[in-house]
Amino acid sequence: MKSINKPILFVLSFMFILSSCQENAEPNLPSPTIDNLEIGLNNDEIGVIGEDFHLNADILAGELIEQVQIQINPIDEESYDAYWAFELTWEEYKGVRNTNVHKHFDIPEDAVEGVYDFLIIVTDQNGTITEEKRSITIYKEENLPTAP
Repeated sequence: MKSINKPILFVLSFMFILSSCQENAEPNLPSPTIDNLEIGLNNDEIGVIGEDFHLNADILAGELIEQVQIQINPIDEESYDAYWAFELTWEEYKGVRNTNVHKHFDIPEDAVEGVYDFLIIVTDQNGTITEEKRSITIYKEENLPTAP
């Protein structure tokens, strides 16, 4: 009886040692979060060519922030008079864990009217990325809709 238990005990011990030596799976790194997002003056998701555009967001990084970026991209299903896209990157938030991003920037004069995807992209120093997408409409000042 003892001679049967020894090989079984040896095999079980060997399997335990092997399983404890295996590398652990990649850690599940927390992603940055974007909260209280405001896009456009009065949070109306409207941009006016040549005019100030408002962005506000609270960002909490899983690790530390590497960069904050915005992109304004044309939508495949939309029709435009010409191709136009826009991108801004802010590295001033690098190394902070949480911050409020409050930015004002002009919609460039070469922008084209239409509906666009607006993306805010936060990259962590641990390589995780979070992006939030909204739809914005860009107008020439003379084509702005008027309130009834």
